[in-house]
Amino acid sequence: MNDSIDAAQVQRQVWLILSGVIVLYGLLRLSFGPLPQDPAYHLLADTRACLGVVPRGGDVLTNLAILAAGLFGLSLRTRMTVAPEACTAVNMLIAGSILTAFGSAYYHWAPANETLVWDRLPMAIVIMSLLALVMADRVHPLFARDALWPFTALGVASVILWGVSEALGQGDLFLYLIVRIGTAAAIVFLLILRQPRHTGTKWLVAALVSEIIMAGFERFDHEVFGLTGGLVSGHSLKHVMAGVALAYVFWWLRSRITLPGKSESA
Repeated sequence: MNDSIDAAQVQRQVWLILSGVIVLYGLLRLSFGPLPQDPAYHLLADTRACLGVVPRGGDVLTNLAILAAGLFGLSLRTRMTVAPEACTAVNMLIAGSILTAFGSAYYHWAPANETLVWDRLPMAIVIMSLLALVMADRVHPLFARDALWPFTALGVASVILWGVSEALGQGDLFLYLIVRIGTAAAIVFLLILRQPRHTGTKWLVAALVSEIIMAGFERFDHEVFGLTGGLVSGHSLKHVMAGVALAYVFWWLRSRITLPGKSESA
């Protein structure tokens, strides 16, 4: 795809992607049935209260790292290299980051499927906004505008579908997992296979590395808690790395420069 394509072609590409996701979800659902949330997910390592006031203080308070990243992005907003088509996507990325801090803190205050919904909803906004921005950088600027709302709707719907299905006793994570894993995979492939419109790819790579480290901390929550003698859990460090990853993304938007021969806008 090149800069000569029009909005209609971009929109067709967007709906083709969405259709592919829905078809994949349907195939997985028909083949394996619903995939419920593992109850053990909520059994986090650090259950200590902070000052006797904040339950699970480590996991709740480390969301300040995510909040700090969101506010960092907000402070940089007017100095970012952003085309008009991408303004809404950047604003949603910043807002989603700030809301994720509060949603995650709310979940960790009382871990359960019902509160996890409010953690995952803003995260869906963050990852879909980021995907639209990366596609705008690597494929065509119009993706920042034309992919943002359909992609965000899909991400939010995947969380709502899971939450409602859990409430009905038929919990199904498949669509949510397709969205989360598929978004990460798409960004990796775009960084490898497509040429950028802007400089600063190293900051996106740093964000991806932080994401991998973050996943490791989440996976080994209890092991990290044990290795540090109960000082800090893997899940708490996950929040710190999430903040670091978001800060890298915001700095990419702030520091990048449009490459010669590439237009900033469509």
